[in-house]
Amino acid sequence: MRSLDRSAAFWLRAYPPAWRTQRADEVTAVLVDLAPDGARRLDARTALGLLRGGVATRWRLTPPLRVYLPYRMLDIRVPAQYREWVHQDIATPGAMRRNLTGRLWLFAFPIYNALTTDARDVTLVMWTVVGVALLATLLCVRPGFGVRRRLQHHAGTGSRVLGSSVWVRTSRARVSAGPGARVLVLLLAVGAVAWSAAAVLAPTRLGAVPCDAAGALACWETVVVERDSAALITAPIAAAALAGIAIAVAVHRRLGRHLADRPDQPARHLVGLAPHAGVGFTLWAGLIIAEAWAEATGAWVLSLSAVAAPACLLLLPAAVVVWLRSRTAPDLALVDLRHVAWTGRPVQVDRYDTELVPALAQESR
Repeated sequence: MRSLDRSAAFWLRAYPPAWRTQRADEVTAVLVDLAPDGARRLDARTALGLLRGGVATRWRLTPPLRVYLPYRMLDIRVPAQYREWVHQDIATPGAMRRNLTGRLWLFAFPIYNALTTDARDVTLVMWTVVGVALLATLLCVRPGFGVRRRLQHHAGTGSRVLGSSVWVRTSRARVSAGPGARVLVLLLAVGAVAWSAAAVLAPTRLGAVPCDAAGALACWETVVVERDSAALITAPIAAAALAGIAIAVAVHRRLGRHLADRPDQPARHLVGLAPHAGVGFTLWAGLIIAEAWAEATGAWVLSLSAVAAPACLLLLPAAVVVWLRSRTAPDLALVDLRHVAWTGRPVQVDRYDTELVPALAQESR
């Protein structure tokens, strides 16, 4: 690409992405023809004209503030006449950045309120954990899945045609049982080991003591107390492990009874994990280990391990059974195993999904 073409492309970025897709090549060719011989970039007058025209076009195509703000800040559906704009907002690059930016106001007041108190260090750690957990979750989601679900919610599938695009029937993407079950077992194993150790080794715990409040019938406050009895911690952990084994036996029977005669699935195709799911699950494992270490050393008094350790031990044996079963049937989806294990009912036949594609692409099929 010549430098003049790059200059034109730079200033044309002031226009909406949909507008550039349809007209950018034509406008660029006109600008190159009208430019003086040997010009390497657009002159200031032309550049300012493109900038002014791009801003005006964006303003004209953007819904009014009474529609724009609820959509951007609360993800509320817009009226039908603005759904083409929503389609472009969700389907064009930068949609995730715009979506997250519009919800930053939800964290503004809690962060400000916490930073003005004396517990600034604790607040910084807490919001760092929230940010890493959010990043890890986003990395575990396939990119196209979130876009498709948001389009179905906001653009609506009631009308088959939406602007220059049409809704078409497509097969439903399901995560394969093998990779999904393996990651589930690894996370539950990390949580079971780390939180069980933290629950046993933690020097303190949260407790409730009566407080002296004038005029109150009953008043209790949460305080940090020394751990007085190990049996209060080890007994729930042991009971959860035994209950988990009993649940695993029931899950094994359910899978053996209902997976042998599973139906065909013409409306689905199996996919692997998200491209960056490994990084996301590594971050989750790191958060679990870091939180457990903070509890075990007394740096964090939040007694999360007292609940998380029994929960992981309760689910881990059943997850192992699901993973072992997935190795014998590569055509299974993780949702099939979860459905049978949770409900005890046969595998359901998937319905076709819907996808929004350009009308020209649909005609060429």
